[in-house]
Amino acid sequence: MKEFFLKMGRLHWPLFFLLLALCSASVAFIYSATYFSEGTEFRNAWLNQITWLCIGLAVFFFVAMIDYHVWIEHAWIFYLVAFVLLIGVLVAGTSMYGAKRWLKLAPGIGLQPSEVAKPAYILMLVWLLCKIPHRGLKMCGITLAFLLPPMALILKQPDLGSGAVLFPISLVLLFLAGVKKRYILLPILAVAFVVGFTYFGVYKRDMHIPGLKEYQMDRIRTFYNPEFDKLGKGWMSKQSLIAIGSGGLTGKGYLKGTQAMLGYLPRNTSYNDFIFASIGEEGGFRTGSLIIVGLAAAFGICLYVSSQAADNAGALLAAGISTLFFIHFFVNIGMTIRVVPVTGIPLPFISYGGTFLVICFAMMGLVQSVWIHRRVR
Repeated sequence: MKEFFLKMGRLHWPLFFLLLALCSASVAFIYSATYFSEGTEFRNAWLNQITWLCIGLAVFFFVAMIDYHVWIEHAWIFYLVAFVLLIGVLVAGTSMYGAKRWLKLAPGIGLQPSEVAKPAYILMLVWLLCKIPHRGLKMCGITLAFLLPPMALILKQPDLGSGAVLFPISLVLLFLAGVKKRYILLPILAVAFVVGFTYFGVYKRDMHIPGLKEYQMDRIRTFYNPEFDKLGKGWMSKQSLIAIGSGGLTGKGYLKGTQAMLGYLPRNTSYNDFIFASIGEEGGFRTGSLIIVGLAAAFGICLYVSSQAADNAGALLAAGISTLFFIHFFVNIGMTIRVVPVTGIPLPFISYGGTFLVICFAMMGLVQSVWIHRRVR
């Protein structure tokens, strides 16, 4: 018991209270984006978010109190569980909004395996980088062998956003672990080629990228030209910009977001993937900036924890989680203001979603574990 209270005292409390503040804003804006809906599913979303928040906090403290080395040593178990869940969702998953991404656990309760796979992969890669001394092509090949199976299964759902997140996390961790830079530069150049191809090939010449479905191709075309399908794939992007722009400096006021209320922002996205558009409309630039600053501060604290870790394992673990949160943060807000193509990536601690919120708290628990145990080992 004494050790428990000692660990509680070493918790990074500013980070904890910052996360609580972000989650409080999340509940408030989820309610605002759904209170007018006739469907019970939407009207009760804010209550469901509070329930998942309580579960997430319990997971957070449980994970934080255990030495992060224990989690890393058992990384292969989490990786295999995530892999089995990803296979399970393809075999017996529930389809929703044109994708099979959820496993139904009970009436009204689902699990999204792609979210579970993200921290499982980070733990697995950190374990590999700590156990295998090679820092050349062999390490890159081993990383690829563990990266491709979960990524392929996630893309099969299809969930392009979640699948693509694993790739930059791998590059960052390989770079921080000291892998030769030329092996990291090659995939970066490959990504640059793909980006160039999407513009000059897909958008300009209407070519097709192998492996992508037509709706994903349409998202790329719509990103470069919202008028391509302004009543279909370009609708959310355009209405999101209108919502944020109409909010101005101070916003229209709480519970007064007409874009969501009147259905211009689709009700099934205004409280999850596009919640930042709802925040921008009701709270304006002022509130939107506070959310961005809060998320950026959480990201910065995670990086600081990485720099203060007791060993390379802790540093890599905190850095990998920091990278994951930054990608979600950048892509989600970026797609609402048309900086990046629209993908199904939620905003950490803000977007509605049970699995994602609990996983976010689990990952922050890992970061806290690195901070708590920085002086122990």
